[in-house]
Amino acid sequence: MLSIIISSYQPHYYDQLVKNINETIGNDFMYEIIQIQNPNIMGITKAYNEGAWKAVYDYLLFLHEDVLFKTQDWGLKLISHLDQPDTGAVGVAGSSYVPSAPCGWYINNSSYNHIYCIQNSKKNTPSLISTFQSGETEKRAFALDGVFIAAKRKNYKEILFNENLTGFHGYDLDFSLRMAKRFKNFVIGDILIEHFSEGNPDQKWFDNITEVRKNILPDFNQTTDMNVEKKAFLEFMKKYFFYHLISTRTIRETLRFFPKRLNFRDKTEILKSYFYYIRYSKSYNKKFTNE
Repeated sequence: MLSIIISSYQPHYYDQLVKNINETIGNDFMYEIIQIQNPNIMGITKAYNEGAWKAVYDYLLFLHEDVLFKTQDWGLKLISHLDQPDTGAVGVAGSSYVPSAPCGWYINNSSYNHIYCIQNSKKNTPSLISTFQSGETEKRAFALDGVFIAAKRKNYKEILFNENLTGFHGYDLDFSLRMAKRFKNFVIGDILIEHFSEGNPDQKWFDNITEVRKNILPDFNQTTDMNVEKKAFLEFMKKYFFYHLISTRTIRETLRFFPKRLNFRDKTEILKSYFYYIRYSKSYNKKFTNE
């Protein structure tokens, strides 16, 4: 019934996850676990597509190996979500707004961010993060986090993971947003996992999500939130100039994501930021080149 596909490179995490799945997915539930050994051999998009090609069941779960399931009998719960009409992909974290400027699934207004997960790391004690009220089991979303993404095989085959994206960043944003163009994505609140890492939003991550958004417009029939748009663009501009410095070319690259639906005051604020960066570009570039 369910094919669980894991791009794997940490045996201790993988082994404990397999044991955990066996103990929690549900008695007599039919499933397979497809391990794609991937110690930096290939990008995660290629690994996931390879795993999906090997899968024998009609439902697919793409899963990081550094997680554990806390919910019992979660297999049937997942299938019930995927069987809802027009459902595309489901996850445990995502957002219901897509700004014009590139960003990950998490945006600067918490009302659009949805998550149901225990976050753990070497630095912090485990903490439950939930935006779900009692009785809620799903929230509509567009972008999904890649720690857990599930879809029907027939819907996955219409989208596929984009193998032009190399490495391990941006694949989830690209896949979930393209899925949301055709179907309805959801964050679910009745399957709890514990996640043992917090991600690494470095330059490779930033460059990949920027590349993703060059090809995916934010036309998701959403009401424009001008405050979110302004903040998202200013943050994007700041990071872009940090990683790529200030030049005519980089200014032109950022302008392609300029939010079109802003009031005069917000547009003026953004343009003032541009004038500031241009005016102090020499000292700015020198500072970040030397760091």
